[in-house]
Amino acid sequence: MVDFLVIGQVDPETLDELPPFGVMNDDDGKYRKQRTVNTIHDALYIIKANAPMNTEMYSYAKVQLTNGKVKLLIDEQAAKLKLLGTKAGQALPADRRAEYLRPFVLTTVLREQLLNLVEENEGINIILKQSVRKILKDKASAFFYGLYFIKLQEDQQRNRRKFKIQDLLMMN
Repeated sequence: MVDFLVIGQVDPETLDELPPFGVMNDDDGKYRKQRTVNTIHDALYIIKANAPMNTEMYSYAKVQLTNGKVKLLIDEQAAKLKLLGTKAGQALPADRRAEYLRPFVLTTVLREQLLNLVEENEGINIILKQSVRKILKDKASAFFYGLYFIKLQEDQQRNRRKFKIQDLLMMN
């Protein structure tokens, strides 16, 4: 997928040229040679998942949700009732109402996917499995990856702030 996204594409319908994406953590320079003047820099971040990283991701997300640092929107039915409880909401055309409710619908889907996951331990690793196979876990995985990326960025900023010029001066 990344190999496809780092090169420019042409939209088949509009024939508009779509710019390529640059990779933020291209440490080995694998995708640097595809960069052009139109490249959108740092648009992609590559995460190569493995069991220990998934365990860290899941546990971090669980802690953030449990501690209330990450809060989800209200259920779509509650949002719809609130919207229809106002005159402005009742006057909205159906397409505008659906557009307004879309984040709440997606949150409901995410909540269903999160509740469908069952935690199993394999040694020290946490494995999340679906209790009902028909309910996907793509939005839950995207949620975990997004929170993990934010954690990495915050850790990186925290490490930059800890740097002191005194540490550099004491080196021989």
